Amino acid sequence: MQAALSSSAVRAPAGVATTGPRGVGARRANLTSRRSVQAAFWGRKKAEPAPAAKSNGKVEQPAAAPAAAAAAEPAKQQETTAVAAPSNAIEANGKMIIIEQDGTIIIGPDASRAAELSAETPRETAEVEYLTARANKVQEQFGNAMGADDFMQRVEMALYAFGFNGDNSIAMVNLCRDEVTVTLKQRIEHVFGSSFSTNGLGGVLTCGVTGIGAGLSHSPLCGTTGKERYVFFSFPHISINASGEVGPMSRPGRPGQSCACGALIKSWNELRAEGLTCNCKIPGVHAALDPEYSILKQRIARRLRHEGATDESVKSLNLTDITKVAERTISDDLEFLISQAVDPKKADYAVITGVQIHNWANNFEDDSPNLEFVAPTAAYVVVNGVKTHVDLSAVPPLTPRQTKLINGTPDLAVNQGGAGVLMEEQPDFSYDSKEARRTQRDRLQKYLRIMKQDGLENGSQVAAPGWRSTITTATPARAESDNSTFVDHLFSQDKELTDLRQKLEEKYRIANN
Repeated sequence: MQAALSSSAVRAPAGVATTGPRGVGARRANLTSRRSVQAAFWGRKKAEPAPAAKSNGKVEQPAAAPAAAAAAEPAKQQETTAVAAPSNAIEANGKMIIIEQDGTIIIGPDASRAAELSAETPRETAEVEYLTARANKVQEQFGNAMGADDFMQRVEMALYAFGFNGDNSIAMVNLCRDEVTVTLKQRIEHVFGSSFSTNGLGGVLTCGVTGIGAGLSHSPLCGTTGKERYVFFSFPHISINASGEVGPMSRPGRPGQSCACGALIKSWNELRAEGLTCNCKIPGVHAALDPEYSILKQRIARRLRHEGATDESVKSLNLTDITKVAERTISDDLEFLISQAVDPKKADYAVITGVQIHNWANNFEDDSPNLEFVAPTAAYVVVNGVKTHVDLSAVPPLTPRQTKLINGTPDLAVNQGGAGVLMEEQPDFSYDSKEARRTQRDRLQKYLRIMKQDGLENGSQVAAPGWRSTITTATPARAESDNSTFVDHLFSQDKELTDLRQKLEEKYRIANN
């Protein structure tokens, strides 16, 4: 038996020991199955016929070609199942020799190449497994969370069944002011066109009835019924990174960790430290220099007190808890504004609320895909004055292929993740694109290397544009008394007004305890 028979499989004669050649420093290892080695072997040889093997002066038949091997695969599986003990493998002279339990010897490619082939053929379910693991991390905090693209496709199909589409409806979108929330806004606008924004810090609604009414007045009119149609979306947001940490978030171009939602995290920390009592302000009162945040925090505080929380119990809340409280609060505010601004006799409308979840990479520059989720909390339509609730989870999701076709994203990760379909985030701007940033970084490193090679380092100082001096002007003069903030500041220093405000707040706290 010669080592040159590198692609044949022969059976050793009865009574002949099937050990490796002497003096080659053989190394034995257990193999889980004969098929894995054959797969690595044929990975290189699939286009080559196996050469004939010589044994005892007689020419054996060539080893089975790949097609024949595939045809015989069921028999091999049965044979592998029947043999309880694992096969042995010997690495000799760079070749992998497999000795089966029944005496069959297989001489395959070199061990390093076999390892390469094994690495080149990962499990075809690897992407689904990975995306499912990411989805599971998010669903530990929000059990009904689904991919943002999957969510919007279900919303579009559900609302279409009740007559809402991008041609006859206006989207009223309420999100946090954070730039990362635009990922959801863009998905909404891909379906319903340009939206009317009522954004506030943490998603708090401060536009009031007038703000809502302004957006409604921009709605298309239905040609047959003369009605307007509105679709209200409202979502505070939170970050749950790829490892499942709640709060931290990596942003493009910013070293270290940021967070989301910053306004809700600040409220959460202050409510735990200060308690609810001192933060339950009189409705309508807010800090002049911090209006949105002060309204957000006191709205959450009043909601917590309404739900039975105390100064002590609020200390045990986590960020997920406070985000869910914010969602309930903001959704209630939205429904109240709708009741004041919408006439159901003149308009049909839909309401979709929940929490937007950023499941981004731990480090923005690494290879982990950035994913977006939504955990819906309410979905209903009001058509001809009749309210109908919709179960988005009952709407069948599109397949990964359909999702790719709709979004035109052949090169991004789009696959099943848990019970739905997940799609890797596709940034509209190169600043937010991992691939664009990676390409730019490689290009800059190339320039630095070339400058060093060509001796250009000393002559590379960057000058300001020559036209900068021509656009610089003198500071415009403006009287201090003409500044509106100066007027507000004078009233804030009035002691009598301050004392009256404190008495009113104390009376409000006593009345609500």
